[in-house]
Amino acid sequence: MERSAMEYAFCAIWARYQKSNQESVTLEQLKFWAIDKGLCVTGIERKEIGAFNKTDCIVIHTNEGSACLPVTNDKSKEDWRERHDHSNQTAEEWKKLEWFSPFWVSGRDARKILQDAKLRSASEAIEMFNYHTSTIYTLSFEAVCIEQIMGSAKCLIDIRPLAREAYLAFYAGYKSASIAALIPAIEGAITRILPKEMQSLATLEKVNRVVEGAIQYAAELHYEGMWTPSGYKSVDYLFCMDERVFAFETFRRWLQDSFFQSTDEYTGAANLNRHLFAHGLSPEWQRANLARLIVAISTIGLIESWYCRDNSVSLFFPAPDKDSELLWQQAILHGSAQMVIKLMEEKHYHESGKVVPVVPTDDGTTLRKSLLMKDCIDDLVRPLRSAGWAVEFTEDSSDIYVKLLAKSDTGSLSVALLYSCASDNCLYKDLEKDCDVILYRGAPYHQEQFARGVKVHVGPVAGWQPPLAASYKKP
Repeated sequence: MERSAMEYAFCAIWARYQKSNQESVTLEQLKFWAIDKGLCVTGIERKEIGAFNKTDCIVIHTNEGSACLPVTNDKSKEDWRERHDHSNQTAEEWKKLEWFSPFWVSGRDARKILQDAKLRSASEAIEMFNYHTSTIYTLSFEAVCIEQIMGSAKCLIDIRPLAREAYLAFYAGYKSASIAALIPAIEGAITRILPKEMQSLATLEKVNRVVEGAIQYAAELHYEGMWTPSGYKSVDYLFCMDERVFAFETFRRWLQDSFFQSTDEYTGAANLNRHLFAHGLSPEWQRANLARLIVAISTIGLIESWYCRDNSVSLFFPAPDKDSELLWQQAILHGSAQMVIKLMEEKHYHESGKVVPVVPTDDGTTLRKSLLMKDCIDDLVRPLRSAGWAVEFTEDSSDIYVKLLAKSDTGSLSVALLYSCASDNCLYKDLEKDCDVILYRGAPYHQEQFARGVKVHVGPVAGWQPPLAASYKKP
C-alpha cells in the first residue's frame, strides 16, 4: 500500500474513532476497522507516547506503518490545559527577558533566571538576566559556540570567521563594531537555510518557514515517527508537551517580537533589535549583549540541523576542543593587551589635560575612578597616616575628584584630590568652600588658569608633604 493510501486509511480510522464513544471502543474493534481499510495489522496496544510529557494513545502496528491515535477524555483535556497555561506563563517570562527558552543551559539555571525575573520590571529583569548569564555565557562558552557549533552548521560556514573576529574585537575593546558586525548575520543565517526559491520571502516569513520545519521534525520524533492526527502534531498542542517544540517556538517569538520588531513597536530594554541598528534611529543597540548574539546565531545552526534533519548540531553542549581553547585564550590575550592600551591612552590624554573621549560602550568613568582611588591611597592616604592622621573618605562617588578628612587630637584637615589639574574652575571654587588643600594627579597643566582665584593650597599630590598631626594647628 502506498503511503498516501495508508495515511488515508489512518485518517478514516481516526475520524470513526473520534465519532465513537472512545471508552467503549475496544482494541479488537479498532483492529477490525484497520483490516476493513485494507491494512495488514501486526499488533495493537494502548500506551503512553511522547519524548517528554506523555499522551495516552492507541497504537496500531501494520506492515505499511504505525499509527498513533490519542485517547481523549475530560481528565486528559484538563491536564493538557494546565500544562498549556503553565507553558504560556513561562513563555511570557522569557518574552519579558527578550530571550527564548535556551538550549545548552541547565534547567536549574533557567529556572533561577525566570524566578528572579517574575516580580521585577522588564529593565530590572534584564539586569538580573545579564547577571546570571555572565557565569553561563562565559568567554569559553562563546568560544565553543563559535568554533564547534557554528563550525558544524552549513548556514554558518561563512559567518564563523566574522563571529570569531567580532568576538576578539569585543574583548579588545571594540564593542560597538563587533555587535554591528553580527546583527545582520542573524537574517543571513536564516536565509541560507532555505532553498533558493524561498530566499526572497519577507524576513518574518523566512523565520516561520525555518522554525516550522524544525518543529515538524520534532513532532515526528515526539510520536516516534508514527502517523498521528495533525492537530496533535501542531505547535499549539506540543507547545506544552515537548520541550524542543517549546524552545523552537519561543525562539521564533523572540525573533518576531524582539529582534525583528519594527522600530515604532519595539519598547524593549535589551536593545538587541535589528531595526534600531539598521536605521540608525537610536544608539541603544550599541549597548546590546555580545553573548546574546553569539548564542542566537548558534541556535540558528541548531535549528538548521532540525530543519534539514541531519543532526549536525547537537542539543547537548560539546566539550571544548583544542580550537575552542585556543580562541578562548586568544580573547584573554586581547583583553589583557587592551588593558595596557587603555592605561597608555589615559596617560597620554592626561598629560595633555584631557580625558579619553567617550565611546558608545565605555565612557571611561570606571577606569578614571579606579586610577583616582589608587593614587589617592598611594600618594595621599598613606602619607597622611604616616604623618599621624586618622583618615576617612567624605565623598568618593565621583570619577573626577575624591574628598577626605584627616583627623588628629589637635585638629582636622580637609583635602580634595582631583583626577586632573585641568579641571573646571567652578569645581576648584566649589571645593575651596570646605577644603583646606586641593591636590591633583600628575604634573601641573596650566594650573594658574584652571585654579585662578583659589586661595587655598593647590598643587600636585606627588609634591605635597602633609603636616605632622601632632603639631598641626588650623589657620
